[in-house]
Amino acid sequence: MSLQKTELGWLLACKRRGASHRRNNVPCQDAYARSKTIKNKSCIALAVADGHGDSQHDLSEQGAILATTLAVKKLVEFCDNFANSPMLLKKNFKQDFPRLIGRHWRQAVLKDAATRFPLQIDNSKDISQLIRRYGTTLLVALIQPDALLLGQIGDGDILCISPEGDVKRPLNQNKEFIGNVTYSLSSPGADKLWQTATLTRHKGNALLLATDGLSNAFTDEAQFHVFARSLLTRIKEFGIESVDAAMPQWLDDYSEHATGDDITLLIFNDTFPLPSQLQS
Repeated sequence: MSLQKTELGWLLACKRRGASHRRNNVPCQDAYARSKTIKNKSCIALAVADGHGDSQHDLSEQGAILATTLAVKKLVEFCDNFANSPMLLKKNFKQDFPRLIGRHWRQAVLKDAATRFPLQIDNSKDISQLIRRYGTTLLVALIQPDALLLGQIGDGDILCISPEGDVKRPLNQNKEFIGNVTYSLSSPGADKLWQTATLTRHKGNALLLATDGLSNAFTDEAQFHVFARSLLTRIKEFGIESVDAAMPQWLDDYSEHATGDDITLLIFNDTFPLPSQLQS
């Protein structure tokens, strides 16, 4: 569990091992990362990943960790490189980020694999099968004073929530997938499977990133949105520190009574009150 005050706002983050994973002694295959608070840097980078976890993806826990770590690093580099040109930042994020993160992730996977066990890779088929073992989804967000840059490959959820409780999904869901099938960083041509969006950032709006273990705990999209709104209501009523303390148990309960999957949730907002700021 983690609560962080940044120059742009509050970030609440929680990662929980799924109930079925605990019962079966399987590690959590979710991961998240965020950029460190750096003085005078007007951006925050966030990343959430969900390793696939089945027998073909037995190293997906590490794949997810590598993906989130690299994504945050590359997002901060984009922010630095195009600090004086917002239009170029948006253009290069859409055109280049999926390709760059895919290439660097594959390089990191091969380096990690070489340290784990002796490898004799004779052809591209061997490399492809190895990379598949690390398969993972990835959600990213680059938060700036006036803009949001969002990206996603595979399942998971990114929601924008207004102070009035309006919930919007800026990226489309892939409706053609059934069950646990999803796009992945390990998919052939993964850079073509990304969705990206650039939005104007409005003060007071909250940003939610979550692995699909959370939304799958609800009967439908409408109920998931009710939960998202309720989080902001509880934060306003009781303060973010109180919600931060309660979140692990809430997510454990959702996992226990639904799919049993790992759940990772990140919420960012610039107007969350602390208990000391609440009126008596």
